[in-house]
Amino acid sequence: MTKIILDKYQKKVIKNKSQNLLVIAGAGSGKTLTIIYKIKELIKKDIKEKEILCITYTKEAATSLKEKLKKEKIYLEVKTFHGLGYQIIRNSQKTSIIDDKFLDELIMKYLSNYPKLNLLINAPFKNLGKGNFDKLQNSILKNTIYITYLKENIKTFINLFKSNNYNIEDFNKFMKQNKKENTIKKKIRHQKFLYLVKKIYKEYEEYLKETNQIDFHDMINVGTEIIKKEGIYPYKYIIVDEYQDTSLSKCLLIKEIQNKTKAKLLAVGDDWQSIYRFTGSNLEIFTNFKKYFKGAKIIKLKYTYRNSMELLKVTNKFIMKNPYQIKKKIISQKHQQYPIKIYYYKDKNEIEKILRNYKTETFILGRNNKDINKIKNKSKNIKCLTVHKSKGLEAENVIIVNLENSITSFPSKIKENEYLKYVIPKEDNYIFAEERRLFYVALTRAKNTVTLLVKKDNPSYFVTELLKDSSQYIKEMN
Repeated sequence: MTKIILDKYQKKVIKNKSQNLLVIAGAGSGKTLTIIYKIKELIKKDIKEKEILCITYTKEAATSLKEKLKKEKIYLEVKTFHGLGYQIIRNSQKTSIIDDKFLDELIMKYLSNYPKLNLLINAPFKNLGKGNFDKLQNSILKNTIYITYLKENIKTFINLFKSNNYNIEDFNKFMKQNKKENTIKKKIRHQKFLYLVKKIYKEYEEYLKETNQIDFHDMINVGTEIIKKEGIYPYKYIIVDEYQDTSLSKCLLIKEIQNKTKAKLLAVGDDWQSIYRFTGSNLEIFTNFKKYFKGAKIIKLKYTYRNSMELLKVTNKFIMKNPYQIKKKIISQKHQQYPIKIYYYKDKNEIEKILRNYKTETFILGRNNKDINKIKNKSKNIKCLTVHKSKGLEAENVIIVNLENSITSFPSKIKENEYLKYVIPKEDNYIFAEERRLFYVALTRAKNTVTLLVKKDNPSYFVTELLKDSSQYIKEMN
């Protein structure tokens, strides 16, 4: 059996006794190992397994950590935030989870009866019919693209509204913000949108109350309110993995548990890998950890056991272009002269030929599902994923596709819907901030080499930047 050797920074975390501790753990720095050995240390100090609350971001991550703990003879329940919230609610009251389709149907009911749908959509209506209002209205309703766009944006607005713990009175703040920030035409459009969403939200919440149901976000919000009133099991330690993906409502849940139990908190994550803002994750909760948890200590894990030092030099320079990211130095004992290869292609048929050369474990990563769905004739050792789904994983080799200078490539230039600015966490004031973090995640999945498949006559902005800044570590191939 291989003996586990922990580095000095991992040992520092394991021995730390702070009330609140943030561990900044870069890609491949052994954060899961650190969490496991921290739990082993706590149990050694006579803290019972049931007195440790361990939370992570997804069911897959929770299952993975639980299985790794079992191998160490530790039988600890690892929960997601929503799983924890739902458990708290079920222990206090009888309730059920509403079918997600109900909100879709409710939104469609309002859209079908809305008098002037064209005033809500900031888009050209060249192909939506001409003539009187009824024809235009019917044309919008029949047009799947426009009606789906509106419906999805209303639904996203409501989801973000709830994940950031807003309440009905906050619509008045949004109205004031609209008057202050927008031009006359935009003010009218935004005012109509906000009034409409307020009506939908109000009816939705009333229905949930009448039928004694909750939705996905209520699992956290209602769970927090129950803890305030009734308390919770007397945990002594709270461990939160992937803390960079925490939303405000999740942060408030942790704080309320601490208020009731006085438990110590260990939060682990990496601001360089924060890529879920579109679901409500608020990076400021990570970067300003001491604001939310007074007297907190911070420890940075400085070694990576995945990437070569040369790849780190490329990726660290790339991610640190954004001055809002936390500065940290990451070190590796592995070395490789050219950790990044660029294959230029003219025709997409050439991609299939390139893929045949990969015989070892390889990820093909795309910015969107459609990027990887196009890949055919790949070998058994190749796995296709979006970059979002690859987070937390690693492979010998990584191939990143669709690196053109286009709207849907890296970086994506699709503009965020104008209405979401009221409810979505503010982005760093740096160009392509989250896209940069997403590309960093893609690059750092590789234990060996990263291959970039690039359209020869139209390379991605990020590819051009890498060549300009770190060409000595990149091998270009035609």
